[in-house]
Amino acid sequence: MSVHRELGQSYGTWPTVVATEVLLLWPRGVATAPVTVDEAGRWPVFAMVVAEPPAEDAGSARPLFGLLDEPGPAVVAAETTWSVLDASRALLCLNVRGVAPVECAVRVLLPAASVLGVLDVVASGATIGITTRDRAARLRDRVDIRGALDDLVLLSCPPSAELAALATTLETSR
Repeated sequence: MSVHRELGQSYGTWPTVVATEVLLLWPRGVATAPVTVDEAGRWPVFAMVVAEPPAEDAGSARPLFGLLDEPGPAVVAAETTWSVLDASRALLCLNVRGVAPVECAVRVLLPAASVLGVLDVVASGATIGITTRDRAARLRDRVDIRGALDDLVLLSCPPSAELAALATTLETSR
């Protein structure tokens, strides 16, 4: 049984949101200095800006978005899987099933064209952040790391061989 079906059975219908923008966040100094993966640690954070679903459609995503209203950084222990929904149009899908501190499930659709230059970073297992449009406006202006993290829900995402292959294909076809 696929991960999607197992997760779908435990959460019913998964709400779907579309990433309308992505932000690659680095702390000051790290983004401009050459660093190794070990030196970079959990950076960069790949932040996907999504439209929060209406309350009546939020379903199992509601707890995830609810964390954005809580004070302090929100980190969700989650199972995440990337898949390619449509290779010819480079449409990606990230399925997220949160297990702690909240149980949640959401599907994020992401046009790969918006991330061509950083898709290899995401494929290598970058930290994923999810935020909403109104919070993204504040993220663009912030320099304080702690404040910026207040406007994100962070997820760990394992490396994805399929996403890495797509990144290589898209880079080659440019």
